[in-house]
Amino acid sequence: MGKMRKIAVAVPWHGHGQNILLGVSKFAQKHPLWTLHLVQSDSPVLEQDLRQWNPDGIISGVVDTEASTSEQSCNYKRPWVAILMQPDDPAVPFVTVDEDAISRMAANYFLERKFKHFAFLGNDMHEFSVQRAEAFRYAVEEAGYECSVHLYPTKVHNIDKRTCEAIDRNKLKWLKNLPKPVAVFACNDWEAFLFIQFCRQYDFRVPEEVSVMGVGNDELLCNISNPPLSSIRAPFERVGYDAAELLEQILNGKKVAQKKHFLPPMGLVSRQSTDVLQVSDPVVIKALQFIQEHVSEPIKVEDMLKCVFISRTLLERKFRTELGRTPLEEIRRQRIQRVKQMLADTNFSITEIAVLCGFGSDVRLSTVFKEIAGISPSEFRKEVKTPSSIHGF
Repeated sequence: MGKMRKIAVAVPWHGHGQNILLGVSKFAQKHPLWTLHLVQSDSPVLEQDLRQWNPDGIISGVVDTEASTSEQSCNYKRPWVAILMQPDDPAVPFVTVDEDAISRMAANYFLERKFKHFAFLGNDMHEFSVQRAEAFRYAVEEAGYECSVHLYPTKVHNIDKRTCEAIDRNKLKWLKNLPKPVAVFACNDWEAFLFIQFCRQYDFRVPEEVSVMGVGNDELLCNISNPPLSSIRAPFERVGYDAAELLEQILNGKKVAQKKHFLPPMGLVSRQSTDVLQVSDPVVIKALQFIQEHVSEPIKVEDMLKCVFISRTLLERKFRTELGRTPLEEIRRQRIQRVKQMLADTNFSITEIAVLCGFGSDVRLSTVFKEIAGISPSEFRKEVKTPSSIHGF
């Protein structure tokens, strides 16, 4: 039996940190020689803790542990894989989420629902929030619209009551001045959850006036929110797994060819906080409701015509005017969204998913999926699943 490897993992023990730990632990379960030592990333005795335990390798973020892990890397000469933030030292490999891809996914979601007014809400104390704000605004402006960005300090543990009240006043002023209806992308689920409460407190209707989306898909927060919160599924578990895999390569003396790893989002879970389409034509609204109710069935445009009682030519004209696509394209779009969610969230086979999503066969599903998504269903599943999930662990 080989030598035991002591691995220190310094991440927050809440929120996304739990998913990162889960990813690291799944890798460790497949490598019995790994012994994990978990440290709160904001621990005041982090440096002392790491020195005392003297790990063989370190997985940590950069924001709260920069001084400690940098010192460990320099003085102890221990391998270090950074997560979520790019370290100053270009020789240190890191794994993070693709913030541009996350923000573009949010922008595309709202643009597909024909929103014309956009806003971003976040804090100015975390780089990921600033990055998501910039990327979201860029994607919106690229589509020809404007985006209002409101960043404020949200780490209020030591802020006095007067400062907190001033923060709320500024947020309320910003909210009142936003043109309605507006699509608001929050930097994470917690900010989105609090903002929905804030909107309800001041009688702004969600999603009719203010449509809100978060990041992280924290199922507790998303489902206790009223209304339930839509959220982008960030690949935090895979960040942990891939970081552990990188560290194992380094410990085995292998050269890491690619040091920068940007992982794409795993999909989007649409809930009631964004369950609205900016469509004015009552016929199109009725047709869209029909698609949503029957998207798992093998419906055709002819079935929609029986619901709305107009000609196919007129229905297609209305769809192009309101949505910029045909009824058939909308059916396929909604089906593929459902397929993506099932590929990410379940272990159903492609054939089973084809049946559950209204496709005649797995061949037909694969053909349509590749036309729309640009890759095959199996390639998409490989991208969004952690390696451990792919192999059934």
